[in-house]
Amino acid sequence: MGRLELVQLRSPQQVRAAAAAWDRLWQRSPVCSALFRAEMTAQWLEQFAAAEQIQVLAVARDGEFLAMLPLAGRRVRRFLRVGDLPINCWSPSGELLLDDGPEQAETLDLLIDGLRGVPWPLVWFDTIPYREPRWQAFLAAAARGGCMTQVCPRYRIGQVELQAGPGGHEARWSKNHRRNLRKDERRLQSLGPLRLVVHRQWNGDLPVELLHRGFEIEDHSWKGPAGTSVLRTPGMFEFFLRQARQLAAWGSLRLAFLEHGGRPIAFEYGWLAKGVYYSYKVGYDPEFATYGPGHLLRLYLLRELAAEPDVRLVDFHGPLTEALACWATGSYAIGRMIVAPRRIGSRLLISGLTAARRLTSKRVRGLGFGDWGLEYETTPFPIPDP
Repeated sequence: MGRLELVQLRSPQQVRAAAAAWDRLWQRSPVCSALFRAEMTAQWLEQFAAAEQIQVLAVARDGEFLAMLPLAGRRVRRFLRVGDLPINCWSPSGELLLDDGPEQAETLDLLIDGLRGVPWPLVWFDTIPYREPRWQAFLAAAARGGCMTQVCPRYRIGQVELQAGPGGHEARWSKNHRRNLRKDERRLQSLGPLRLVVHRQWNGDLPVELLHRGFEIEDHSWKGPAGTSVLRTPGMFEFFLRQARQLAAWGSLRLAFLEHGGRPIAFEYGWLAKGVYYSYKVGYDPEFATYGPGHLLRLYLLRELAAEPDVRLVDFHGPLTEALACWATGSYAIGRMIVAPRRIGSRLLISGLTAARRLTSKRVRGLGFGDWGLEYETTPFPIPDP
């Protein structure tokens, strides 16, 4: 058996060349989302990352990856260049993949040592499930490696543990929520027939017009006039088309439409992987807003997913808002983690950020420093749960 070695990938082409071993690690890891497979990370890097700002760190033995940490450069507050996972407001396409084997601690120690060679003074993970065992193990390795860290809780993501039949997950929703759903359903059905259409099987390529039809619904909402919809952002529809086609090729893609009298009035873009369905983009026609079409789409889709034997969980993939909380049967924490590699400049920088927090008044916080995630003291150890 060979020794552990640090591997660095610096381009989408190198990511694709390592895809077979990358995806085997993804399959063994507890990470479920298909967007964290190699091809999805490569697509994100091509779309959003400058070539000189790509740094994928991996630990391998005999050609098999035991850990994977994709990083891409971005700016915080316009002037501070940091490394982060390939994640932005459009798509999350990077996570810490970690083999849960006896060599985990040694693997992470080598990965942390590799951070000393990244081109940024700080590694700034903005949205990670920091309480998950893999990230807690990463923090412990950072402490062993002499790194300084900060961790700040941000929000929670809701989930629905699916259970079919009476007494299943729907019984855990409030009576008021269930009553409102029945009321909206009756009102809308009185005006015409309702039907859920879910596209999940693809004979050949994904039709462009089908995906475009879904994003047209999003464009009719407030996002269209605001210029933030997929269709009004240059290059974004093409990005999602590539992503959707790859998900369809894996058999993961789900495009769901709620039709009223044959007219699509709500749309959801999601995917299924390793027993978890990810509800990612949801939109509805504002003409039907008073009837709750987005809620009815979710109701029908959850029922259909619960009937599938290989689906156990639905992940809302975004902050747990009041509108989502009425559906959730559980949730998990998302936080920000800042890591200063074992370099003098990095340690001085994170120490300075912490000192600034200690010295700032409410006046300075009003300038935006409170958004930097400095609510917790600098510590080389994982913070306790609140």
